[in-house]
Amino acid sequence: MADKCRLKIGVLACGRYVHSKTIWGPIIHPTGAASPGNLGTGVTNLALTHAWDVDGAQAEAYAAAYPGLELVNRYEDMVGKVDGIILDDFDSALHFHELARPYLEAGVPIFINRPLALNLTHARSLLDLAERHGTPVMCASSFEHAPEIVQLQSQVRTIGPLSGYVAANSMSDYPTHGIHGLFMAYAAVGGGIRSVAYQTPDWKIPNGVVIIEHHAHPGGQPFYGCVQQISGTWGWVRVFGQQTCEQTVSSGPYFWVALVVAMQRFFETRQMPQTYAQLYEKTQLFLAGFKSHLEHGGAPVLLADLGDWTAPLLNPDPYPAGFFA
Repeated sequence: MADKCRLKIGVLACGRYVHSKTIWGPIIHPTGAASPGNLGTGVTNLALTHAWDVDGAQAEAYAAAYPGLELVNRYEDMVGKVDGIILDDFDSALHFHELARPYLEAGVPIFINRPLALNLTHARSLLDLAERHGTPVMCASSFEHAPEIVQLQSQVRTIGPLSGYVAANSMSDYPTHGIHGLFMAYAAVGGGIRSVAYQTPDWKIPNGVVIIEHHAHPGGQPFYGCVQQISGTWGWVRVFGQQTCEQTVSSGPYFWVALVVAMQRFFETRQMPQTYAQLYEKTQLFLAGFKSHLEHGGAPVLLADLGDWTAPLLNPDPYPAGFFA
């Protein structure tokens, strides 16, 4: 049972490949179980109070980790019961726009685990609906909110116009963890992206490299960023302009706290860390890299040329045909 002063958070799609059970959840609601996010005490004003998953057994397993958490029968059944939603499961990404719809229409702030969508049609539908109803949306990587990247952002603002950057991030596969490096770089230098190229033998394993072409910043020229997709548990960014600045991001028990605190601020204030347009451009960045590798042999793909291309799922779709009909 949540304290009256704590915000009630529902977890939508809580089965399979989720962070809210093993990382974010123990930060919000410590259970004593050993996990990367278990710091032994609550550090937020949030409480996990409700959850749903298409797989009943997965939902039951999730609820068992958080005594007092209430499971609901249908994905829309948390409307009116919670102050915010975490839409978590990577394997549900093809359906994020459908799962989020009842909450977007009801004005419930929603955090969506990356990626926001697997094609631009779904991304546009989700974001347009959110904007129409004034519903705040957040979609982020832990690296974007790491203190080192926040510090780098303040440094980057002083060295413009930018002339380029190099970055590296640990990854397992491109859509679940390779995306960390893309979003980390975006957080560090901003948008204005023209094209993306992703060269790798296999998007499901390290290693690879993503080349991001940016339009010129005021007073400068078009420039490029390079994001190395390698194995490990860290991130690094170096930015070039009138001067050079860099930061290394190290993961550890406190690494994930910054994102959870950012979630809390988002749920409490209803203020989005990034605009709807920025969330859309981040999705374009992710998808253009994927399309470059799969459809163009690693050649650059213009964001303007993405069309209705849909990225593949990493794992089988857990939703039966006609589920959202």
